[in-house]
Amino acid sequence: MKYLVDANVLSEPTKRVRVQRVVDWLNANETVLAASSVVMGEIWRGVDALADGRKKQELAAWFEKLCGQVPVFDWNLEIAVVWAQMVNHVKRRGHTVGILDTMIAATAKHHGLTVATRNVADFRRCGVPVINPFELT
Repeated sequence: MKYLVDANVLSEPTKRVRVQRVVDWLNANETVLAASSVVMGEIWRGVDALADGRKKQELAAWFEKLCGQVPVFDWNLEIAVVWAQMVNHVKRRGHTVGILDTMIAATAKHHGLTVATRNVADFRRCGVPVINPFELT
């Protein structure tokens, strides 16, 4: 694996109006992508929040397929320790980063991965390598 993909990148193919370069990036890198169980939870939270109907059914089917295609790193004790140190480091530098983003960043750091996200600033504050597929040419 090379990239830990954030929800804002991983879900781009499901958008009615999608950024094609992000979809192309996902397709070109599909063999080196992974997700965090935190990201998968964020995505499922969005699907589950929808009213029952065709859109929810389509996204639930997409999510099920995604679960079979993308390796998912579980949250565990080793990552929790990395997370705690990371949160304290970010705080000492005078910043705050949302808890889910720090959990994702800790997963990336533990596994030596680059985070693929649109939210570059927060992940850089966490000290992990970042790539923004929305800005690639």
